[in-house]
Amino acid sequence: MNPNGRVPTIEDDGFVLWESNAIVRYLSAKHGAGTLWPNDPRQTRRRRPLDGLDDEHGGTGDHACFLGPDRTPAEKRDLKAIDEGVKKLAEAFQVLEQSLEGRDHVAGKSFTMGDIPLGTFVYRWNALDVEAPEAAQDRGLLRAACQQRASYKKHVMLPLS
Repeated sequence: MNPNGRVPTIEDDGFVLWESNAIVRYLSAKHGAGTLWPNDPRQTRRRRPLDGLDDEHGGTGDHACFLGPDRTPAEKRDLKAIDEGVKKLAEAFQVLEQSLEGRDHVAGKSFTMGDIPLGTFVYRWNALDVEAPEAAQDRGLLRAACQQRASYKKHVMLPLS
């Protein structure tokens, strides 16, 4: 269904959509209007969740520290690239943690679409078998908020192998 031959891909009454963040946006707008997808596009609640989606995908999502250890045979891993990726990702997570100070979620008090991809991303970051810089070892505010949700426990907190 996806011309790129990748997952995730969804089909909804003949409408096919791929790319995880596009899917989150679509499902949030369709099924979560007023909650996951705030109604007023000028609301900070809506802008911040979109920022969260974009941060996960473009700002921090494609670093070598995820692909290297998980999908590359040990003898072919670029350890220097992995170490650099860990450092860059640790810096990005420090910015994320600072932006969450005083908030329960990306958009403030409410769980929104921005928490979904970032929550899964934080879970993967915590599961990495890499040594994170000391300043980024806690990695906890968003994780703690998401882990309270039953759907997060059921669908995200799975063994990564």
